Amino acid sequence: MKKIERILVSAVVHSTEDPEKVGEAISLLFPFEFDINVYDAKGYYGNPIKYLEVEITKKKEIKEFWNHFINLLDDHEKAYLLDTLEYRIDDQNFLHIRIDKQKAYLGSLKIVESGDSIAIKVKIITYPAKKDKILKAAQELIKSGY
Repeated sequence: MKKIERILVSAVVHSTEDPEKVGEAISLLFPFEFDINVYDAKGYYGNPIKYLEVEITKKKEIKEFWNHFINLLDDHEKAYLLDTLEYRIDDQNFLHIRIDKQKAYLGSLKIVESGDSIAIKVKIITYPAKKDKILKAAQELIKSGY
């Protein structure tokens, strides 16, 4: 059985960036209306930054978001995600995906490993919660949607 418990989408807005534009980049990922939580923070050198975050916990919205996200990925990006899947799942069974923030603002998705990105954390639930079952569930979610 495949199940996503929640999805967390977040991005850092540097002082040189427009928070509205970063919000627009995030909105590419959503097929429905959503609220962004905005937090003020300080960067490594004390510079002011904002942290944007959207948490999805409703089953219907999780399903809509995930299927929309998978449909936005081209075959190359899906294959890359599947090839690197083992390294993307942490000990708490979160699947970590980073999307290039600039490309998202321009309307396309590119998976990246670091840099200025939109982070997507997907909490996957299986019974029992073993790594091999989590990997299999994640593969099914990427190949077939929710």
